[in-house]
Amino acid sequence: MRDDATLVELVHRDLREVHWPEPTEIRSMARRRSRRTVLASAAAVLVVASVSAVGMSRAGTPAPPAATGGGRAEIPVEAMLAPADVPAKSDERLGDTGIGEAVRVDDVLRACARDQRLPADETVSRYSRSQTLMGTVAVKGFAPNRTAVVSQDVYRLPAGAPSQVFAELDRLVAACSSWPELSSVQTDAGTVTATVVHRWTVVASDFAGDQAVLLRHAVSVPLDPATGRPVGITPFPEDRLIVRAGDLVTVLVPGEPLRLGVPGNTVTEAQLLDLARAAAGRMCAAANPGC
Repeated sequence: MRDDATLVELVHRDLREVHWPEPTEIRSMARRRSRRTVLASAAAVLVVASVSAVGMSRAGTPAPPAATGGGRAEIPVEAMLAPADVPAKSDERLGDTGIGEAVRVDDVLRACARDQRLPADETVSRYSRSQTLMGTVAVKGFAPNRTAVVSQDVYRLPAGAPSQVFAELDRLVAACSSWPELSSVQTDAGTVTATVVHRWTVVASDFAGDQAVLLRHAVSVPLDPATGRPVGITPFPEDRLIVRAGDLVTVLVPGEPLRLGVPGNTVTEAQLLDLARAAAGRMCAAANPGC
C-alpha cells in the first residue's frame, strides 16, 4: 500500500468511528495506529462517489483546503523518523494519516487542566501523520515482548498555530506542577485505590528546529489515602519531545526501550535530544517554509 494518502483513503478514514484510548492505555503510551488494509481501502471506493464532495473530518468539520502558493500540504512519509534515527532497534513501522486532528501532547496533562477547570483549548491541525516504530525487548527469564520503541505524531498547522502549541504547553505546565489524583494501583494483595502526585517539568528547550521542548512527567510513589503508607512502587518518568520546523510540529513519545531509568536501558538524555534533532531535520524538507 502506498504511504501517501489518497482521496479514497481520506474518505474511508473519515467514515470510521472514533475509538478513544482508555486511561490505562494513555498512561502506558500505547497509542498505536495500524495501517489500513487493502480490503478496507477497496471498500471505500464504493462510497466515494456519494461522500467525496462532503469532505468532512472526524470531528465533523470541513476538510482543510489544499495549500496555496505552492506550499506543501499533506505530510510525506519522508518527514517522519526512520529506524536508523532511533537509538534502539525496531523492525516494524505502523502508521496512519489524518486531517483536522487536534494536537495531542499529553492527555494526562490535559486531564489535570480539566480537573482544575482551566481552559484547555486544543489546536487543530490541517493534516497529520502518525507512526509507531515497533521492536522486541528481551529480558532474561521472560519471554520476548513486542513493544513500541517510539511513537511519533507530526501535525501541519495553520499560520500562527505552531507557536500557540508551545504557549499553551507552558501555561498547562505552570498550572499542573503538582497535581494529586486518586488512582487504582495493582499490588500483591489486589487492586487498591491510592493517591499519586503528578508533576510536569520542562527539562530542556530550544535544542532542535525552530522550537523544542523536552517535557518530563513524573509520578510519586502511590500512598494509601487512609494510612499514608506506600502501596506500590514509584513509576519511571515519562518523557515527551515536542519540536517545531516551520508549520510542522511533532510529538515524540519514547517507548519502554528509550525510557530513562528503566533497568537495562542505556539510553541517555543527550540521545533523546539527538532524536529530536533528527526529527527536526526530517521535517525541514516538508515544512512551510522549508529549512
